[in-house]
Amino acid sequence: MEVQGIFEEVDEQLEAENVARFWIKYHNWIIGGLVALFVGLFAYVGWMDHLKKRDQEVAQRYLTALDSMTLAEAGPGRKELTSLASEYGDHGYALLARFAEARLLAREGKSDEAALMLEEVAAMAQPPLKNLAIMQAAFVIADDPKRALRRLENIPRESVFKPHALELAGVLTAAQGDAQGALVLYKDALTLKPESGLRKRLERRVQRMGG
Repeated sequence: MEVQGIFEEVDEQLEAENVARFWIKYHNWIIGGLVALFVGLFAYVGWMDHLKKRDQEVAQRYLTALDSMTLAEAGPGRKELTSLASEYGDHGYALLARFAEARLLAREGKSDEAALMLEEVAAMAQPPLKNLAIMQAAFVIADDPKRALRRLENIPRESVFKPHALELAGVLTAAQGDAQGALVLYKDALTLKPESGLRKRLERRVQRMGG
């Protein structure tokens, strides 16, 4: 037992010496690494706090702009929407501001300007917002079926808006005098298993066309 104790004591001393040598050799790197870790952590927390405050500010400005547009004077709210879109680029609320601007332009009969703004949204946004913008761009220029149909073709089949896009494409195709082509589009939309309201509407369209 005494011999075993001696060996254990020697092992502990050797281990302590190894730790000491390791610390002497690498302590600058260890300290530097810890400092970098804490600096990075504080920077990350600060950045996340900045993003949170920015998002709250943008959201409040967007909602205030919409509220002001429900009053008699829509000018200030519209100006704020334009400012948001310009300042924050592809931020979610900046994209929503562009949607709101496009709706105003469409109400004023400025269909081409509204479609252009929605196409800007589509260029910056990710699905599903991207495909919604394409869908609305096609809708505001529906009086020009060929242009609208070209835009609807850009909505991918896996998009949740594809059944709606096919329905609108069917309506535009029928308006051009191609009833059979419209029927094909309505049936194709049904194969995508749309939500119940759209499904019933498509089924009625197919029935009316003898499909």
